[in-house]
Amino acid sequence: MAERDGFAEANAAYEKGDFKTAADLYEELLRTHPPTAAARYNLGNAYFRLGEKGKALLNYERALAACPRDGDLAWNIRVLKSVLPDRLEGSNASGAGALAREALGFFSLNETCLLLGVFLFSAAAAALFWFLFPRFKIIFKSLRTLFLALAFLTALVAAAKWRDTKDPLAVVLVKEIDARYGPSQKETKAFLLHEGAEARVLDESGDWFYVSLANKNAGWIPKSSCEAV
Repeated sequence: MAERDGFAEANAAYEKGDFKTAADLYEELLRTHPPTAAARYNLGNAYFRLGEKGKALLNYERALAACPRDGDLAWNIRVLKSVLPDRLEGSNASGAGALAREALGFFSLNETCLLLGVFLFSAAAAALFWFLFPRFKIIFKSLRTLFLALAFLTALVAAAKWRDTKDPLAVVLVKEIDARYGPSQKETKAFLLHEGAEARVLDESGDWFYVSLANKNAGWIPKSSCEAV
């Protein structure tokens, strides 16, 4: 199945209201061709229509990672999260914390690394021109300082984004799951998570993930209950 034909067929099924067929076709397309943000986004829409909110959020988040400045996609995620049973915002969910997360989400990791390289190169060029043209020392010195400051800020953003790669986000796909204090069904229950809950994967042991939530709760959940973004 050609990628363009498969995408068109899935879109046609979605437009007819056959969301199950559309979801299956998008899934097949993503398995057999390089994944695209458009296919992820449409698959999320199909799952949302089917009431499978965990799978919808998973695909929305995957699409957002590829297109971090897509306003429609970000709006869909906010709408979906507003109807989820678990509200897991941290203590800094508003104010400076919210602004920081908005800034982090504006660029992808690749874009951030590219910007860092540009700022470092510009700082080096300004230092070179400062040496070659001492008459304009003040101008090139100021430019070098500016580019170094921008490079430092960009490096902080890149470090935060690298943490997101190192500790991937996972989305709960089952209706509900008990997080436990250890990687075993015999361990004491810590808290309950519902479909669509998001958590950072910090560690793993066998068939279990150790996850941390935005509200600082942490526990072990089965790998089969969730999927990493």
